[in-house]
Amino acid sequence: MDRLASSYTVELNSVTQGTLVKPLNRGEVARPEGNPMSQKSLKVLFVTNMYPDQGNPGSGAFVRQQAEYLRKAGHEIDVLHIQGGGRSRLKYLTSPFDVLARTRRISYDVVHAHYGLSGFPALFRHKTPLVITLHGSDALLGCVQPLISKIVCSFADAVIVVSKGISARIGGEIIPCGVDLEVFRPCDRTEARLRLGLPPQGKIVLFPFDPQRKIKRYELARSAVAALRDPKIQILTVCEKPNEDMPWYYNAADVMILCSESEGSPTSIKEALACNLPIVSVDVGDVREIVNEIDGCEICGDNAESLTRGLQRVLGRSTDQPFEGSLSMLRYDQSRTVAAIVNVYERVIRGRVTANV
Repeated sequence: MDRLASSYTVELNSVTQGTLVKPLNRGEVARPEGNPMSQKSLKVLFVTNMYPDQGNPGSGAFVRQQAEYLRKAGHEIDVLHIQGGGRSRLKYLTSPFDVLARTRRISYDVVHAHYGLSGFPALFRHKTPLVITLHGSDALLGCVQPLISKIVCSFADAVIVVSKGISARIGGEIIPCGVDLEVFRPCDRTEARLRLGLPPQGKIVLFPFDPQRKIKRYELARSAVAALRDPKIQILTVCEKPNEDMPWYYNAADVMILCSESEGSPTSIKEALACNLPIVSVDVGDVREIVNEIDGCEICGDNAESLTRGLQRVLGRSTDQPFEGSLSMLRYDQSRTVAAIVNVYERVIRGRVTANV
């Protein structure tokens, strides 16, 4: 089974507080508070240690999506990408000078740091409100990163967290990561497989993460698929792909598996559901809340046996019962997420102005 599974596996080398913004009810169309297109244009500096570039096109795609949607809403977004992960952690010590220089030279309305570690250099901005978004491992995994996140967030003007679990640990306004529903949408499975060069027959279990990242627990996913003992069911791992290519992989698969040790609000789950791909997942992050009342998804125990049973139920589902997950993702439309973030920006700007009066 392992030999057969690996033959269809895409392995790419590595390259470049408590206020809840409630998701909408299932099927309810997002109606953001106010119209972001009519609001005053803001100039914002993103400071982030995860952002797609030529060498690493899949890294931090959800951060880039936020930036792009803010630009669509008429705001000016600059990005300071701290390429410190795995390359040179000294970047976290030199980046404060970059932030200070930029904010002295350009009059930004807000500095928005993504991830706790990125919040440290962002502290050195010049006379600019600071918003920090925590995405998951920076608040939930280990001791060092959550401690750094908690310290830097105590100096921020506002903190955004993507799930209730993070809010319980550090606090912050809960704004789940959104999905670009113009990009992630259903299409024909046969067409998707043909485009990707995947076999037209058989079942595909999608693992859309880097198998080398221990926190994603690829071996657990592979064990669950292997226990099915069916050579027609293969596991497909996909990582470091451009964001615009991912809808084809979601549409080509029959089910997505997630068995991470820790997550905040996994964007991959929402992207898969937006493409009408059912989910088998352990109970991590806000996955249970995302898939709530979506018939055809499985929340499983934290072991291979439970995941295998979940896969059996989803893959054995009658074809007379079409899976419909895309309508439920209207509540996570990226435009609604961005509108909520802009509301935070405007609040901290007003607070800074009031404090200076």
